[in-house]
Amino acid sequence: MSKLFFFDIDGTLIDCNQDIYEITPETIRTLDKLKEEGHDVFLSTGRCKCFIVDGVMKYPFSGYVTCNGAYVEYKGKCVYKNVVPAEAIKATMDLCEKYHFNYYFEGNDYIYVRDSKDTVHQAFANNWGMKEETIIDKFDYKNIETYIGMIVVNSKDDIPVMVEALSPYFDVQRHQSDRSFDLTLKGSSKAVGIKELVKELGRSIDDTIAFGDGRNDIEMIEETGQGIAMGNAVPELKSVAKYITTNIEEEGITAACKHFNYIKD
Repeated sequence: MSKLFFFDIDGTLIDCNQDIYEITPETIRTLDKLKEEGHDVFLSTGRCKCFIVDGVMKYPFSGYVTCNGAYVEYKGKCVYKNVVPAEAIKATMDLCEKYHFNYYFEGNDYIYVRDSKDTVHQAFANNWGMKEETIIDKFDYKNIETYIGMIVVNSKDDIPVMVEALSPYFDVQRHQSDRSFDLTLKGSSKAVGIKELVKELGRSIDDTIAFGDGRNDIEMIEETGQGIAMGNAVPELKSVAKYITTNIEEEGITAACKHFNYIKD
């Protein structure tokens, strides 16, 4: 029976820290084979659509679970969204102005930031492939629609005050870096977004297979039918995965798909 495959981006399909900004040719062949076998392939990412790098976005996925599950799209149609409330944006903006942190609130078309000329922001945006034309730093927080936030603090010492201020609104999830964090809306996760998509398609969660590497993948890996951790995954994710494959640079997606006979040689 056909399956629904969900792929995280960073650390799974690409790795910006290793200058891997495109899906490898070997992984593309694997995705193509999955589709030839009748399966659907989806992205499942913390990024918003306009933050997905071209080397990933150009592949014809069936749909997208973005913003850690807060925005879900299938064949160009939104099937679920959970919008960041204005008061949560305001609380984050006030905190960042006070402590000179950088924030990012992400919609489908734009990313709203504190100061586009800030050098820390520019380095962060360049490293992660954020497109300059999507970045806006003059806006009315009451009149934007976003689905996830990020924050970059100045040092580890800033983390407690940041978590205390924002945890009423968000689940604060640390990236691989010590200083940057996803601000995922309470009640949102990749698993929630996948379940909404599964419901829309009239399928079962047992039909789902997910690949990930980060802390924001934990619920997805735990709750899908087959949760697979990359070899480069964080220990917390490996501890809940049903299977651990090889690293991204060792073509872990292809290795796992062959291991489970999802594709034929």
